[in-house]
Amino acid sequence: MTYKIWLQAYLKHPLRLGAIFPSSAALASLMVKHINSDTNGPVLELGPGTGSFTRALLRQGISEQNLVLVEQSQEFVKLLKSLFPKATIVCNDARNISRISSDLGIKKFDEIVSGLPLNAIRDEQRRIICNESFKTLKPRGSIVQVSYLPRCSIPNSVISKHSAKKIYCGVTIANIPPAFVWRAEKC
Repeated sequence: MTYKIWLQAYLKHPLRLGAIFPSSAALASLMVKHINSDTNGPVLELGPGTGSFTRALLRQGISEQNLVLVEQSQEFVKLLKSLFPKATIVCNDARNISRISSDLGIKKFDEIVSGLPLNAIRDEQRRIICNESFKTLKPRGSIVQVSYLPRCSIPNSVISKHSAKKIYCGVTIANIPPAFVWRAEKC
């Protein structure tokens, strides 16, 4: 069922998804390995799609009630609500993170996990999403981002503006396509 929904969404909007298959368990594990199981504040996931990273967050020990999933696709939102009924699931654009967090009464997120295909998004939109992410992230929290190119898709200008530290987390070839993972830690 998950793959059917993924395929239908991919055929409608291939650039919104960024990959031809849902993220693998290997990629999901790499995306969340830095998150401590004792993280008890809200964790934001951008572009959760079919929930690969969400499941990895749960395996990492993050409480489902602490998850805020922001997804633009109504089809994926419906799927996510059935899979993760205790999570807060918002159908909205990632550029609206500040407003979304304010509406939810969340001052800062402990961590942000992004499956957004930032390299396929126009530069200005990418900067807005990344700046908004840093504005809603607590100090010492981080944004972890997948990229299908061997470079960080969080703009260097945004990382510098927020005095963040860029960390290469690794690559997994057990994903189609192979995926690179980068993390930007807020100081």
